[in-house]
Amino acid sequence: MKPGKQINISLIPIHEATQETGRAVPYLDIAGEDTPIDFLFTLGGKYGLIARANLHTLQGTKKAGKSAAGLALIVAALKGEYIGITPSREDLAVLWIDTEQDKETLRRKARAVLSMAELDAQPERLKVVTLRGFGGPAEALAATLQAIEENKADFVLLDGVVDLCQAFNDEEKSRDVVRQLEAHAEKYGAAILGLIHTNKRDNEARGHLGAIMQQKSAEIYQVNKEGDAAQVSQPFSRFAPVPPFSFSFADDFKIMPAVEAISRAREESRARFAELFKEAKTQTAGELAERYAEAQGCSTRQAQRAIKEARDANILFQYQEGRKCYYSFCMPGIDETEEDDI
Repeated sequence: MKPGKQINISLIPIHEATQETGRAVPYLDIAGEDTPIDFLFTLGGKYGLIARANLHTLQGTKKAGKSAAGLALIVAALKGEYIGITPSREDLAVLWIDTEQDKETLRRKARAVLSMAELDAQPERLKVVTLRGFGGPAEALAATLQAIEENKADFVLLDGVVDLCQAFNDEEKSRDVVRQLEAHAEKYGAAILGLIHTNKRDNEARGHLGAIMQQKSAEIYQVNKEGDAAQVSQPFSRFAPVPPFSFSFADDFKIMPAVEAISRAREESRARFAELFKEAKTQTAGELAERYAEAQGCSTRQAQRAIKEARDANILFQYQEGRKCYYSFCMPGIDETEEDDI
């Protein structure tokens, strides 16, 4: 260094210094300590799901059961346990934001939630926001962010993320919506679960909005409908993976454990076939299909399908005599008189 030359120390970056813009660069102290990941729920008492202060995606095709899966988490939060899902504590605050349903339908869904949670009235820790017809996407987004700020809820179910974006295929607009949701999750310690649609052919989220939601989500849950049941899997997680879980659809927007639904369906099938075998203890396949179709007011093909399901469930016994196929009822009713004579 030449004599008399001085070093300009103002050019040396200092990590804690605030720039002229008023912003400070958020450098990470590697030696620092962090609190463990706070999962709002556990599955089977073992697997953590829905991490606090993070954005999450619940995706699936239309009518696959996305809303129902989200409502199952709300019921678990209010009841203490539902379909194997348990909240991390008893007083989780829930914010349910819906952009799609009319008020009458949303109230029916909310009443179904209270019924499943075995509650007579809406608890203070559950807030429901209806945004259908609430201005345009910009107004809906502003109301969503305000609701998150006001309630400081632990769990936020956002049913209809696409309605918060002016153009879900515009990358810049989509990125701005996701960025604001992610920032509010971090700032207010909320776990935001956004519902988005996927394409039937490849299960990819629709548009730039869906793709960016997937990129920014700490956890992604996929819902697939299988008959009267739905399975929820986790194709991506930044944490430990969660195994799939299932539920079945019931009446009035209610859901139930898949095992319970299977048991109920089996009993209903057993009762239907018991009636058909009261007079004839043995019937050919054709006779049984004809009687079932007449009794249930369905087609022969539907009757044949029901017969096959009952056979597979050990409700009916199938056997062959020559070229003819016969069926008998596996558990016929025992007459009390006959029982006394044995």
